[in-house]
Amino acid sequence: MTITPRLVAKYRIPGIRHALPGRGRFDRSGPIPRLLLKEPDALRVYELGEDIELLAEFPRPTPQGSSVDDWVAPDLSFVVFQDETSYTAVHRDGSRMWQQPFGAWSTSRWGHVGFAMAGPYRETQVLLRLPSGTVGKSLFAALDTAGNVLASTMLPCGGQERYVGLTWGSEGYLTGVYARGGGAAPTYHQASLVCGHIALGKQMKAAAGLPWPPNRVALSTNPSGTGEMSVDEGGQDVRWHRLPSLDVAAVLRLSDFPAAGRGDCSVHDRPWISCRGGYVDADTALVALQTSYDEARVLMFGEDIWEEHSHWLADPETGELHGRIAYPMRDVDDVWLLGDGTWVTAEWNTLYRWSDQDGAR
Repeated sequence: MTITPRLVAKYRIPGIRHALPGRGRFDRSGPIPRLLLKEPDALRVYELGEDIELLAEFPRPTPQGSSVDDWVAPDLSFVVFQDETSYTAVHRDGSRMWQQPFGAWSTSRWGHVGFAMAGPYRETQVLLRLPSGTVGKSLFAALDTAGNVLASTMLPCGGQERYVGLTWGSEGYLTGVYARGGGAAPTYHQASLVCGHIALGKQMKAAAGLPWPPNRVALSTNPSGTGEMSVDEGGQDVRWHRLPSLDVAAVLRLSDFPAAGRGDCSVHDRPWISCRGGYVDADTALVALQTSYDEARVLMFGEDIWEEHSHWLADPETGELHGRIAYPMRDVDDVWLLGDGTWVTAEWNTLYRWSDQDGAR
């Protein structure tokens, strides 16, 4: 059966169809999702409620400049632009607050920025990863918003060859330090921030310590963190795994879909399962099919019927297929899952936010 989705909202952003895949990311941490869009002149933060609202706009320190990553303070008062040679903090009015160079090392492999709420007045401290110059160790500096270095900590983990990051609790307190890459197993330490210094606690077993099944691509983790969705690299099946064991809870195979060219699959001739899916919410998953374009084959199939992409809803507990989503527009390709029961698609200058309409199945 086909499923008619409910249109929750439309957000108009000029050029968003081409900008979003490479320069945008969704922040799902708050009650209302946000879109962070890296544009050539600025980083813009939008709130996606019933309507779209531009919450903040941070001009780049160098017009038309590029950045490896952009790190926004929790209160949206400033952003730290991370390029290949330095961190640069910029206020919302465009004024440069401070700059911290890296020296001879490139940041693209290991740069990291964290924001801590410190002291009785909940003042913002900025934690920057800097070159340690020491094998197997990682250096972090704590700065105030004026750029003054308050403290530095040399951690006995990570090192120049590994990515090292920080984890945070819901109230803005440091909870851990993790390291990955460099040909070594991931590590995770409990941690806290004491007067700007990072104090390491007990080393914990890394959640990623189990080997991921070969020839599979991880797509999405469910909202509770208890399940993971993956797809076969050859596009032959989707699996839902229990975490942290990675035991398979349910499977949806390509052969479980209607036959190509028939029924709900009448838009495809030779489909495979693509890597565009994920969890819509705890009880529903979105699975995407794709088929390659061949002019002669498409003309034979029927140009007015054929579509390159299609989206389907399924049950992650059982693998049962609910049906294909019937959008009012043709051939919707990219999809972004917000984890709250809605998902986003893009067309030209507009984002469309959808949900599974009640009673559609």
